[in-house]
Amino acid sequence: MIRREVDVSAVRQRLGLPVDVEGWLARSATPGEPTAGPVPPPPEQAYALLERLGVPEPDRLPAIEAMPTPDGTPELWWLLEHCHRELCRDLADLRPIAPWPSLPASLGPAGRYFYLHVFLAALPTTRRLHDSLGIPAEVSWHTLADLGAKMAIHRRTHGQGGLDRQNWLTRHFRGSLYRLGRLQFDRFRLDPAVAAGSPLAGQPVLDVHIPEDGPLALADCDESFTSAAVFFARHFPQEPYPAAVCRSWLLDDQLAEYLPPTANIIRFQRRFRLFPPVLDGDHDVFEFVFRQHPTDLAELPQDTALQRAVVTHLRSGRHWRIRTGWTPL
Repeated sequence: MIRREVDVSAVRQRLGLPVDVEGWLARSATPGEPTAGPVPPPPEQAYALLERLGVPEPDRLPAIEAMPTPDGTPELWWLLEHCHRELCRDLADLRPIAPWPSLPASLGPAGRYFYLHVFLAALPTTRRLHDSLGIPAEVSWHTLADLGAKMAIHRRTHGQGGLDRQNWLTRHFRGSLYRLGRLQFDRFRLDPAVAAGSPLAGQPVLDVHIPEDGPLALADCDESFTSAAVFFARHFPQEPYPAAVCRSWLLDDQLAEYLPPTANIIRFQRRFRLFPPVLDGDHDVFEFVFRQHPTDLAELPQDTALQRAVVTHLRSGRHWRIRTGWTPL
């Protein structure tokens, strides 16, 4: 087994990682605050937990078989141990942890499923945190099941199992983000530089995210916002949240040129008051609407009004934008 005092350069080389991750590995090698080490569940329990987290059935057994062990895969186990400590330190803190790099394809299933193993090992700690905050079990599991949703997207996009949204999911497992009905809400402090032009600079706000598992119906969104105001006042009373913010290509007011006023996206937009900055949104639109980045627009499907709007807009020589808006709670 690799000890805590390790040669991070040697670990990097054994795992086939690029040179630029040595800083991250060195950070992982620094013990910091002590936390309990990872205890991955036994296979039968792991399978049941993966099922409850919504992990696609074809991924469950391969992921369990690829689980690192101290003796069999000591480098990966060392990495798992330190990612676990980083994830479980200062839980419920508003500050995000530094990004985790993706592991190389040369590691095969052990690399593709590595961050699933990290989150699975942290699951008991996250569930205890939720219990201590009085978070209902239904909300807890619905929130954490975004892990399975992201793995389903990976399989659909790449044709094989894996998880590549590890940095997004740290918010769920650190007790920052919660799914309430149709929408997700992340405890967040708005950067004053980003919030210029809004009354929210430096204030804690709820960052709104939209899971892609159903229509964006107005009534469902109304219910989520109402639930959020009650939920965070009850479970985080020391953190008043006067408003919610959303930064997304879905708030691009150019969409109103192509979609009817009754479209769910347009109704969702009306809730928010826009403020700067305005960012390039073409990459995000390709990612979320098509799950691909084409070299030729003719390659893209034109099955929905939104898909047709995206392509028509780009063919005219224009671009999509990411906009930020806020709404009082």
